[in-house]
Amino acid sequence: MASNSTSLSSSLGSSGFELPLSSFTSSNKRKNEASEASQGTKMPRKGEMTLNEAPETLFDRQDEAELQLLVIESRRLDFEVVKWKQQQKLRRETLQLKSEEINLKEATTRQQLETQGMELRARLIKALDETNKPPAQMREYLELLEG
Repeated sequence: MASNSTSLSSSLGSSGFELPLSSFTSSNKRKNEASEASQGTKMPRKGEMTLNEAPETLFDRQDEAELQLLVIESRRLDFEVVKWKQQQKLRRETLQLKSEEINLKEATTRQQLETQGMELRARLIKALDETNKPPAQMREYLELLEG
């Protein structure tokens, strides 16, 4: 025992402060008992705190879980944004197609009206020609028709 205390005093330096060997021995026993106790217990379930686990580790786990939830929520929101953008694109394309359809229907209707007007003028001219009306009277009837 004396050799242990001398090696301890030499390792402590020249401070002259010496601790009894029994304090180191009891400290080592406590460390061994704690490690044996932790090895002898079963693994804690998720969410349970072990004896050796520091509260900081729990906070780290909680922060990590929150970060994972934020990542999941971020991915979900990214998906929703992409989905919304696709829907907006489809709506714009649908509106553009409907606009083109309306424009084509207007053009078709305009052409049909012009065709009907030309056919009506042609029939009027033919009818006036068959009745042997003078050209001045034909122009007068055409002006009334175009109105």
